[in-house]
Amino acid sequence: MYTFVLPSGPEIELREMTGAEEELLTNQRLIRSGDAVNQVLANCIVRMGENEEVSTKDVLDMLSGDRLFVLVRLRQVSLGDEVELDPVCPNTACRAKNHILVDLNDLPVTPYGEEREFVFTLPGSGRKVRFVHLDGHKEKRLAQISEPNISSAMMIRILEIDGAAPSKKTLAEMSMRDRAALRAEMLRVDAGIDTNVECDCESCGARIRTKLEAESSFLFPQVRS
Repeated sequence: MYTFVLPSGPEIELREMTGAEEELLTNQRLIRSGDAVNQVLANCIVRMGENEEVSTKDVLDMLSGDRLFVLVRLRQVSLGDEVELDPVCPNTACRAKNHILVDLNDLPVTPYGEEREFVFTLPGSGRKVRFVHLDGHKEKRLAQISEPNISSAMMIRILEIDGAAPSKKTLAEMSMRDRAALRAEMLRVDAGIDTNVECDCESCGARIRTKLEAESSFLFPQVRS
């Protein structure tokens, strides 16, 4: 077993992934519903704090930063520390394939603070927004939205605006200045492991940006783009 401390504080124990988890991660029905990773985490987390019978609900209750942290550590103990990526240059006139080697031990981890709810005053309108961290339940709801957008990603974290529940209309009418400030504040209080990968294209110098978990070789090293 492998022991780690979550960004939110509790200690967890993991076991390696097996063929059963590989089947889950390639099940298209579970991928579409957002349940594939949830079931893998529930299977492989042997202990979370004092809880030795971790359920799918326990996994959904976890903060998103903790969930991604566990997925990265689970990848490490199951497949090794290094991830090879072959991102394609976003420059349409180039489209060269680049090679990146990422050591998962080098990814920075930010711990969560003690607060779980936050109040932010919008700089333009002066309205007060109460919001929370993203967790597994909210991630699953976002995954099931047919056409998710910036507003839906923000609204799913907002509890209230000036004491009233948020709505699509409220978010649509919010000024870009206020929306940008609110997103920046949400990002500021977020925590977990940073899986952003950036490099310059070896051929044209264009900036390449991706996330480890979005690359197929993260969990399937034999699949290289």
